[in-house]
Amino acid sequence: MKHKYEEVKEKIIDWAIEEKYKPHEKIPTESELMSIFNVSRHTIRRAISDLDTQQYVYRIQGSGIYLSDWKQSDLHLKMNKNVGVLTTHISNYIFPDIIRGVENTLYDESYSLLLSSTNNNVMFENSNLKNLLAHKIDGLILEPTKSAYQSQNIGYLNNIMSQNIPFVMINASYSDIKAPSLRVDDFSGGKIATEHLISLGHKNIMGIFKVDDSQGINRMNGFITQCEKHEISSSPNQILTYLSEEVEAILPNRIEVILKSEQRPTGIFCYNDEIAYMTLHIAHKLNLKIPQDLSIIGFDDSTLSRVMDPKLTSVTHPKEKMGIDAAKLIIKLINNDNKFDDSDSILYEPKLVVRKSTASL
Repeated sequence: MKHKYEEVKEKIIDWAIEEKYKPHEKIPTESELMSIFNVSRHTIRRAISDLDTQQYVYRIQGSGIYLSDWKQSDLHLKMNKNVGVLTTHISNYIFPDIIRGVENTLYDESYSLLLSSTNNNVMFENSNLKNLLAHKIDGLILEPTKSAYQSQNIGYLNNIMSQNIPFVMINASYSDIKAPSLRVDDFSGGKIATEHLISLGHKNIMGIFKVDDSQGINRMNGFITQCEKHEISSSPNQILTYLSEEVEAILPNRIEVILKSEQRPTGIFCYNDEIAYMTLHIAHKLNLKIPQDLSIIGFDDSTLSRVMDPKLTSVTHPKEKMGIDAAKLIIKLINNDNKFDDSDSILYEPKLVVRKSTASL
């Protein structure tokens, strides 16, 4: 839980970022701040002392508290370019590969990296965007949170654009934000995976898709398109959708119910390799053999796909290359006054890597 003085500090920093007060403009007095935040004078003085140390505000004896020219106040940040990187996750799955590509490329060009994650939570995205703006970033690499929905943090993103801070989106994009994006062609990936199962003779196939990000929606649409192309009729178990918050507590039980049913599918296309691993684990628990009883395909061709038993058939994701390309693009935009066009966006063409988790019916 945050202390009261920290909440006061964050709000005053918000005022600076949102330009409620301009550099060298007087902000409310201590007594006025006490009334605004309903806190003690001690709390206000501690907050102002920290902000003074961090060069967000300064005092003039007998006059009051003024907002500093905070974007120019830190000599270290003035001398070095700083790129913020905000992804949904950092330490697991494919994200270390993406971040390694970004990090190595930025460091080779003497850029500093400010790294944070949202855990695919809109409120965390909000607080991290606020924090990155407070650190006076020169560019931002952003993986949108809950990208199937309209961004709830459009205000901060518009603030970034109004300050002409370049930013690049990876893995997904916000439809209402004009910025370059680097994405996999998830729709084609969904078609490729589904076509592979159909080519092996599977007609009773199922797709498991996360539907609060655009990747899942596009992969699902590719799955549906190929099923319709081959006139594979819908069944109650053909599509299983879930939200990010349901992965641990709800999704495994729903998969187990389907695998126990009389209409159990013979082939399953999973949103990603993590869900494929979950499905394989449940199938093993139910004494189903992979691929004899059930063929499974994942997406992302992650390290996980190569350590599963049997090894997982999966659709490729460029991972480290995406990180390298994103870093190169943000450097280009920083050095080119944020001038970009549609040609700066990249849509990576996926391929299928066939391993031992799929077989003919």
